Amino acid sequence: MPPARFIVASGDLDRGIVQLRGAELRHLRARRLGSGAEIVLTDGAGRERRGTIEDMTPRYAQVRLHLAVSKDASSESRLRLDLAQAALKADKLDFVVEKATELGVNSVTVFTSTRCVSKPAPGRLDRWKRIAQSATAQSQRSVVPLIRGPMTFAEVLATAPASLRLLFWEQAVSERLDPGLLSPAAKVLAVVGPEGGFGPTEVAAARAAGFHIVGLGPRVLRAETAAIVAVTLCQRLWGDL
Repeated sequence: MPPARFIVASGDLDRGIVQLRGAELRHLRARRLGSGAEIVLTDGAGRERRGTIEDMTPRYAQVRLHLAVSKDASSESRLRLDLAQAALKADKLDFVVEKATELGVNSVTVFTSTRCVSKPAPGRLDRWKRIAQSATAQSQRSVVPLIRGPMTFAEVLATAPASLRLLFWEQAVSERLDPGLLSPAAKVLAVVGPEGGFGPTEVAAARAAGFHIVGLGPRVLRAETAAIVAVTLCQRLWGDL
C-alpha cells in the first residue's frame, strides 16, 4: 500500500521539518499512524515530498522531510473531467463534491437553475473546498480539484468549450453516452441538474450552445446519484476506471 498523503502549504515542502495540525492531524490519527511512519506531503497541485513522523503530541505531528520535491500525477486521470452540478440541499451537495473528488474530477462548479429547490448558503464555497481537500488526501490523489460557484446556468453554458460538452437529462432516455464521441486524453464538461431536473427551455439553450443531451437509463435517479453515475461513466469510457 502506498504511504498516506497529507496536504500542506506549498512553502512547507521546501522545509526540513513540518508540523501537521488541524484537519491533517485528525486525518493522520484516523489512519492510526504514529512515530516512525513514512508519509507523503503534497501541496495539492502535484508537488510532493516524502517524510517520516518524528514526534506526536496532542497539538501536532512533527514530520522530518527527506528527498527532493518531486511531481507525481500517477493518481490523476488522463481525462480532464469538469463537473458542473446544480445546487442541491446542503448535505447532498457536500456528498457530490466529496465523491466526485474521489472519482478524479478536475473541478466542480456549482450553479443555480430554474428548478433548484435550494440555494447555497453564504460561505458554503469554503466548506466545499475543505471537503475536496480532505477527499483528495483520503483517495491518495496528488491534485486538489478546483471548486467554484455558485454561478448561473447561463454562465456554465458560456464557459470555455471542452472537447465534449454533456448535459445529463432524465427525459433523454434513449440518448446514451457513445464511447466514440471522444478520444482519450481530452476534456469533458459534464452538467447535472438539480432535484427538479432541467426545464425544456434550459435543455434547448444547452443544445444551442453545442451540448450533447444524454440520459442515464430508463430509471429516474436522484440528483446526487446522477452526478456520481455521470462522472463514473465518463471515467470508465475515457478515463482510468
